[in-house]
Formats: sequence, structure tokens, C-alpha cells
Amino acid sequence: MNSHPYRRLKRKWMLCFLLTLFLIGTVSFTGCSFFPAARAVPPASAQSGEKTWKRDPGISYSVPPGVSILMYHMIGNIKNNAAVMTADNFRWQMQYLKDNGYHPVTMQELYDYVTKGAPLPDKPICITFDDGYEDNYTVVYPIMKEYNFPWTIFVITGQVGTANRVTWDQLRDMKASHMVTIGNHTVSHPKMHELSQEEKQQEITRSQAALKQELGLDNPWFCYPYGDYDEQIESMLKAAGIQMAVTTDAGRVRVGSYPFELKRVWIGNEVNKARFIERLNKDNYSIIS
Repeated sequence: MNSHPYRRLKRKWMLCFLLTLFLIGTVSFTGCSFFPAARAVPPASAQSGEKTWKRDPGISYSVPPGVSILMYHMIGNIKNNAAVMTADNFRWQMQYLKDNGYHPVTMQELYDYVTKGAPLPDKPICITFDDGYEDNYTVVYPIMKEYNFPWTIFVITGQVGTANRVTWDQLRDMKASHMVTIGNHTVSHPKMHELSQEEKQQEITRSQAALKQELGLDNPWFCYPYGDYDEQIESMLKAAGIQMAVTTDAGRVRVGSYPFELKRVWIGNEVNKARFIERLNKDNYSIIS
């Protein structure tokens, strides 16, 4: 006698249910999926094909007796301004460094040398630019990429994006290269000794906050506006997370130099070729006449 139609239908549904459970268990066990796996998105640097900076191979390291920190500002053709250097003059200087075996170092390398006596590449030099002019991106950056030279730019954060200054996007581009170190040069470049304690604090901490917000930097480097510093300012820097600061005082730095009063070597357009060469290695170099 044939089974009741309802019973036959019930058995079919039961078989389908058991088959479904079997398939689900098989998929879970084997790790297979009926759905295509999500594609991993490469980091932005990989998507753009941009290579981050690496030092040229085959360089010898040692602990030098001293290091000159070169201090630049603007590259251009403005006359009667000692801080403005022509592009041709700047390129000649970088070519001289390359041809004569000098190796520019990063701020982190300089810090490790000053505080720990860490070795540096032979004939080390440190290259810094103050203020954050637009030509630092449009002129300096391409030249430094050509020579594979790391360098540092100290930006006045309150002037970023204004006339003749770098933009945050330009700073992001330079930061992504790992060739350019970006440091704090206050919000407005004031004469710090003329400010109240609260105003000094704001110049430091607000600039630190801007570097963090715009560039994601926990910045440890500082440049004193007009080279104006004292013990109170140094204490504020330490409280803000700064580990090293550069001045406008003339001279070189050594192992054991006080990291909050590092001397530098002024390089302006009136520094001719002979004086440039002299300033690379001498503490008491000629004064510009």
C-alpha cells in the first residue's frame, strides 16, 4: 500500500534538510566558501608605487669628532636678503657634498650620536631648513631626491598654507618619503622672550598639536625662533615631548652636546664656495663681511 502523500513530502523535506546540514559542515571543515574572499587592499605607498627613502649601500660608519648642522631658509632670487639662496648655488653645494663623500644624516641619527655616541656615516652633515617656505617643496625637495639626501624642515604651523608657504598636503607628501623630517618652529615665530609664560606654552603646545593632527607626528624636534631660548622655554619643550632643539648659535655639535642647545652653521646666499667648504668642518669659521 502506498504511503500517504503528506508523509512522502515530509520525507523529502527531511532529506533536503539533512543534505543542507551536511554541506554546511563540509564547508566549515574545509574552510571553503561559496562567496569570493575580500581582496586585501595594499597600503597607500604600495598603491602609488612610491619607494621610501633608504641610505645608499656600502657606507662606512664611525663616531666623528663633530657634526655641522647646516641652516638654510629660502631658495629663490630675492635680492638684498642674506637668507635667500639661489637654486644654482644650492645645487652646487649639494653636488659638492656628494662629490666629496659627505653623508647627510637624519635628526634621529644626530640625536643618537649626541646623546649615546652612536656611529654615523663617514663625513656626516645635517641639513635643516627653517620656517617652511613653499620653495622647500617645489625646489629643495626635488633636488634632495635627486641626491638621495635626507633633510629636516622646521615649520611655523600657523603659517602653513598661507602665501609662499608649504601646504599640509605638501608636508604629507614629504613625510611619506621618509626622506624629510618635519619639526616644530612654533605657531607664529615670535620672539619668545617677549611673551608671557602662558603665551610661550601655547606657541609650543599648539604647534605640537597641529603636527599631530595634520601629520600624525609625535614630534620630538624643535627650532627656536630667532634662536631665542632660556631654561624656562627648555623646560616647556621637555614637558611637550621635545627631545632635541637647534639654535642659531654658530658652531658644531659633538657627543655630549646639550641636546636643547645645539649649534648650527648659517648658510646664506652671501656664503661663497670657499666659505661654504670652510664651514663644513671648522668651528670658528669666517664671519660674513
